[in-house]
Amino acid sequence: MNSQPQRLKAKWILPVDRPPIENGLIEIVDGIITTVRVAEPHEAATDLGDVAILPGLVNAHTHLEFSLVEQPFQPALPFADWIQSLVAYRRQFMPTSTEPCVALNIGAIESLMSGTTLLGEIATNVWDELFMPTHGPRIVAFRELIGLRPPNIEQQIEIAVEWLARKSELVPVTYGLSPHAPYSISPELLQRSVELSKRFDAPVAMHLAETREELEFLGHGRGPFVEMLKSFDAWPEEGLSTGRRPLNILRALADAPRALVVHGNYLAEDEIEFIAARPQMSVVFCPRTHEFFGHEPHPWRQLLAKGANVALGTDGRGSNPDLSLWKELVFLRERFSDVAPSKLLELGTRAGAQALGCEHDCGTITPGKRADLVAVSLGDGDPLEELMTTDSRIVRTLCGGKVG
Repeated sequence: MNSQPQRLKAKWILPVDRPPIENGLIEIVDGIITTVRVAEPHEAATDLGDVAILPGLVNAHTHLEFSLVEQPFQPALPFADWIQSLVAYRRQFMPTSTEPCVALNIGAIESLMSGTTLLGEIATNVWDELFMPTHGPRIVAFRELIGLRPPNIEQQIEIAVEWLARKSELVPVTYGLSPHAPYSISPELLQRSVELSKRFDAPVAMHLAETREELEFLGHGRGPFVEMLKSFDAWPEEGLSTGRRPLNILRALADAPRALVVHGNYLAEDEIEFIAARPQMSVVFCPRTHEFFGHEPHPWRQLLAKGANVALGTDGRGSNPDLSLWKELVFLRERFSDVAPSKLLELGTRAGAQALGCEHDCGTITPGKRADLVAVSLGDGDPLEELMTTDSRIVRTLCGGKVG
């Protein structure tokens, strides 16, 4: 296209992959970053003023279908009861109601307005790129798969194949798979999902090590998940194998080209080491959802110490008051003041892009990458120290150089 360069100036540019640039300038051509440097005096550019320009935020795990829920589903505990509330909502509004379609659009716009330019979305049968804003976030859409019984497995595989063969002409979408969780899919469905991901070079995301009840289910085949599945008429007559743990699931996921371990609240030490040794694997930590359920402390810092990639997500409004990845960062900054703000910023940008397989295209402000950018208001001090405070706010979001 060879359009005229677009130049943006700001008090600070925070590229993430290198130190902050004071009085910085970003040049953009056809939606791609071409230059990142110090601005020359009196250089012609759009001056955004006393802001920091960051890479667009990456929400590596969300459920947009719940974007019209006014407050998280109750009760939060026991977890099986929360799931039943979620399922009841789905059955009320899907698939005949138009509400889920509206929710997808509203959720994508809310995400964009709060600085998110890349979403890891868990998609169900109501999901369609038609409902995504044209200049909204890029999306990696993981089709949710659920099935414990043999007849359901073949149906789910057909859905998965059709999903991975899709092509989007309207908005930038990458298609992946989400075998839901250890208590909702059979080992066979998990294995075949991973095989499909290899065939289509697609990412996989799975809820794993989310609750103590899940560990009990895997190890002993008992607990509240068994009764919940029976109430849904989803329990297989032959039962399920026991003596398992998240490590068994991780070994299967490790064969995927890219694997996201969603939540990972109760990963054991050897499981943390397993993930850290495999660069194609990431853990997605959802901080405010984690607090909503009252979980034990999350091992995200242990994961980082071992060299694992840790991304951030909001989950959905079923467990979170909003879809703001920025507020997740502010939340972490308030509660973990010992963690450098530069590291937190990396979790919300570059780490998320890596988790979703988009690190070559976004996640840092680097020439050659898409101009997915966020401008955040600043105080007068150190830009990183001033960045994630309750007073800072998103003032502009650009996707591919265009204002969302």
